[in-house]
Amino acid sequence: MVEIIKSFPLLVNKKGEDLIWNLLQFLIKKKSTYKTIIISGDPRGGTTWLSDIVSEINNSSLIWEPLMLGYNNEFKRIDFDYRQYIPENKNWEEAKLLFRKTFEGKSLSSNLCNRNTFNELIKADRIIVKFCRANQLLPWLRKNFQFEYDPIYIVRHPCAVVASQLRQGGWDRISPDFKIPDCKFQEFYSTHSKFLQNINSKEKRLAAYWCLVNRIPLSHPKNNKDWITITYEDLLLDGENQLSRIEKRWNLKLPASSYEKLNKVSTTTLKSSPINELEKTDQLNQWKNYLSEKQIQDILSVLKYFNINVYDYDSMPKVRFL
Repeated sequence: MVEIIKSFPLLVNKKGEDLIWNLLQFLIKKKSTYKTIIISGDPRGGTTWLSDIVSEINNSSLIWEPLMLGYNNEFKRIDFDYRQYIPENKNWEEAKLLFRKTFEGKSLSSNLCNRNTFNELIKADRIIVKFCRANQLLPWLRKNFQFEYDPIYIVRHPCAVVASQLRQGGWDRISPDFKIPDCKFQEFYSTHSKFLQNINSKEKRLAAYWCLVNRIPLSHPKNNKDWITITYEDLLLDGENQLSRIEKRWNLKLPASSYEKLNKVSTTTLKSSPINELEKTDQLNQWKNYLSEKQIQDILSVLKYFNINVYDYDSMPKVRFL
C-alpha cells in the first residue's frame, strides 16, 4: 500500500502524502479499542519478531511504532517525549485521545502502516500495535483502556539490547552524556538526576534508558497480571510453551503460522548479524563476544543502581514468568 500511495502524482512532498492518508482514513471503519493487541518492549528487544508472530492472527492489522515521534506528528504536537512516562493515576486527556485514535485505526501514515496492504486495513477487525517506547506506559494504558487480550510485554537482557543497538548503527551519533529532557512528569528522570548526570558512555546511557522504562512494569505489583510478561530468552529457547501461555491468557488458539515464525529471524535483523547462523543458545551469549568486559560491567552497574535483579552476568534471566 505504501508503494501505491507514493506513486500518486500529488505526492511531491510530505504534506501531499499526509493528505492522502487523511482521506483514506474515512474509508477504513473504526476499530474496537477493546480488541486492540499491544506488544511492548525495547528497541532491539524482540518486538518485531513477536509482532511478526502475533500478526498472523486472522483479520488483524499491524500499526508500527506510533510513539516514534519522527513518524507521528500528532504525539509530537502535545509535547510527548520519546520515552514519555505517565503515572497510572494521572490524567492526560490529550494523550488518551491520541492513543484511542491509534487503537481505533484512525491515525494512519506510510510509516505506521508499512506492514499492511490497504485491503488488510479495510478488512481488519483488530489492530495490533507494536511499541518499543511504551514499557513505562503499560500501567497507565491498562488503567485507561479495557482490552479483550492482555498486552504482551517482552523484556530482553540489557547487555543484549545495548549490544544490538550499538551494532545496528541507529545509535551511532548519540552523545555519551545523559541529558534529562524537558517533559511532563519529569520526576521520572529527576528522581535519578544525580546518577544520570554522571553517565559518561554510550552503553551506560543506553542501559539507563533500559532501566528507566523497564523498572516500571517489572516492579509493578500487577506485573504479569495486567499484561503478559515474556522474556526474549524464553521465547527463543522455549517458544512453543511461551505461545501456549499467550493462548491460555487470551483464550485464543494462535494459527500454525505463528508457531512457524518462532524459528524465523525478525524482519529487522541485520543480514550481517551472526544470529542468522548461530544456534539458539549461542545467540543468547553473543553480546559477551561483542561487548568488552568493561562495557558489560558498566551496564550491570547501572542495573545495580536501579535495583533491577532480573538479569546479571548470566545470559538467562534470574526470574521465570509463568
